[in-house]
Amino acid sequence: MKKKYDVLDTASFNTIRNAFFQYNIIEKENETTIVSLINVLPEGKERVHAALSATPAHVLDRQTITNIFVEFVHSDFNFIVAFTSILVFVVLLISTGRIEITFITFLPMLITWIWVLGIMALLHIEFNIVNVMISTFIFGLGDDYSIFVMDGLVQEYKTGKESLQSVRTSIFLSMVTTISGLGVLIFAEHPALRSIAAIAIIGVVCVFLMSQTIEPYLFKLLITNRTKRGIGPMTFRGMMITLADYTLFVGGSFFLTLFGLILSRVPFQKQKIRWLLHFMISFFTKLIIDVAVNLKKKTINLNPDFFKRPGVIICNHTSFLDILFTTALSPKLILLTNKWVWNSPVFGGVVRLVEYYPVTEGVEYSVEKLKRPIKNGYSILAFPEGTRSPDGKIGRFHKGAFYIAEKLQLPVYPLLILGANEGIPKSTMYVNDAHVTLKMLPPIEVDDTRFGESYSERTKKISRYFKEEYARLDEEENTPQSTKIKLLNNYRYKGPVLEWYMRIKLRIENYYEVFDQLVPKQATVLDLGCGYGFLCYTLQFLSKGRTITGVDYDTDKIAVADNGYLKSERLTFHTADVTDFDFSTQDVIIISDVLHYLKEAQQEQLLTKCFHSLSAGGKIIVRDGNADLKVKHKGTRVTEFFSVKLLKFNKSQNELNFISVQAITEFARKNGFEVKVIAQGKLTSNVIFVISKQV
Repeated sequence: MKKKYDVLDTASFNTIRNAFFQYNIIEKENETTIVSLINVLPEGKERVHAALSATPAHVLDRQTITNIFVEFVHSDFNFIVAFTSILVFVVLLISTGRIEITFITFLPMLITWIWVLGIMALLHIEFNIVNVMISTFIFGLGDDYSIFVMDGLVQEYKTGKESLQSVRTSIFLSMVTTISGLGVLIFAEHPALRSIAAIAIIGVVCVFLMSQTIEPYLFKLLITNRTKRGIGPMTFRGMMITLADYTLFVGGSFFLTLFGLILSRVPFQKQKIRWLLHFMISFFTKLIIDVAVNLKKKTINLNPDFFKRPGVIICNHTSFLDILFTTALSPKLILLTNKWVWNSPVFGGVVRLVEYYPVTEGVEYSVEKLKRPIKNGYSILAFPEGTRSPDGKIGRFHKGAFYIAEKLQLPVYPLLILGANEGIPKSTMYVNDAHVTLKMLPPIEVDDTRFGESYSERTKKISRYFKEEYARLDEEENTPQSTKIKLLNNYRYKGPVLEWYMRIKLRIENYYEVFDQLVPKQATVLDLGCGYGFLCYTLQFLSKGRTITGVDYDTDKIAVADNGYLKSERLTFHTADVTDFDFSTQDVIIISDVLHYLKEAQQEQLLTKCFHSLSAGGKIIVRDGNADLKVKHKGTRVTEFFSVKLLKFNKSQNELNFISVQAITEFARKNGFEVKVIAQGKLTSNVIFVISKQV
């Protein structure tokens, strides 16, 4: 270091540099950088940094550079994973058409990623650039497995055909192949290779377990376990409404209990305080009902004057909603409750504060205690069945409410509640879409001898009267529009295209109102070319006296129609060509949008067979495009183009042969039938032919 050196001439310097220091001396823009390699023990790093800090030299530590590089990789990788996850979620949402299916499919991917990172941390596996690439590969496998499992679940739910087992077998073989290919590196000597193997084994096993357990469990919980019980599947919207409703209910119960306990300490104005609590209960229950926007509410004859005169209100009990709807009617109500409600940890405190009365000890002991609230203008609300009906049918009435009415000389107010059992069925908490109707029947006065003179007689006769009025209300409210919820639930989660096709179809058909008017309530019905069975299910929902058979040659459509969870014994489906299908005598035969797919000779053959198979007084209902309406018929051909050529909802082997009113009328009269034509399409040439025997 102390020796004096002379400056080399340029030629000598270039010779030495090119021979020995080509990569150590860098010249650029009149600046020269000399790179020297220093080997330092780890404990000497700080002293070297300190010694060179005051010089023009810069220290580049390889480990520091590597750490910075890894940080950049992590940062970019986190962004890529987040971006890819969002992209996958959006693509799943578009392809499935349901936010619920998207969540169920995406959740195993998310949990798998968390598991992989957690296990890597526990096993001290370094997250290097190679592991990043392997993790990305595993994430892709997770996408595939989740999508395959969901597709198997949906197809099985849609058609009833076992397909999930083959999907699981394929995924298992994929897992074995992946582990065999990458997992064998676990026996390598190099730690990086063992790290790759460890990530591959951990990731693939996690992906396999998540897709095989979480998805089927959630799908069964939200969909199939409910439909097997005849209850509609859950939806994201319904779950949010349910969460909001029960949060409000529980929070309101605790608030009213606390508020009531504070007010109960006030030594005066007890009656006004009690009325205030009743008013707040009525207000909260109204609020809870309003929050449940998926419940369509309707009231009939609910005059506020009913509650100006105390009486005994009796109503059927099929759901927890009954309590909410009745307490929301008026603050001037005293409910007769059971022991469970009285002792409930959530709302039992409120029940006791407002003096709702438990009847577990018998109504004989209730009369004296109920005199005071009756004197103060309160009515008694009772559920004569004593418990909730599991199937919506009205059970046997007990005598307690009528005994109280007789002893206290009070009129009886019959209140019908229709549809609450579909909103929240017994033993469930989820709030389903439903139409709920409340109808107050005329008061039954104390001296009204039509229902007997003793409370025992009145119990039987009022029960019979109540059930008759309930059946009449059920028939009045059971309209084609009211079947929309049932139809949507029956076809929900069977594919986004099918769901939207059904929604559009129902609106175009006005929910099959015309067909319901034309088909008698008691009839055997044959629907030729039933497709997915929308009309068949509608006719089934609208009358229990109809026996319906649907026929279509499209195997896939019949599989979907036949696997509806709301299909009763009165509804059957067959896969067959309508021209070859043998059918027995029918009261009504429907041929809707089918004839134009047949050749002219086949059309006549099918109609002739229908003529011979029609019962006395029966009718044939044909709906098809009328070729005589030239302008509107262009719209019909456009819809058929979308249906057959573009969207491929319907299949056709022949050229379309649309009928004319004149041709079908002449053919029907030739066979002894008369024809009534009903114009249906505003933008299309669709008409309905009602063909019946000439009188």
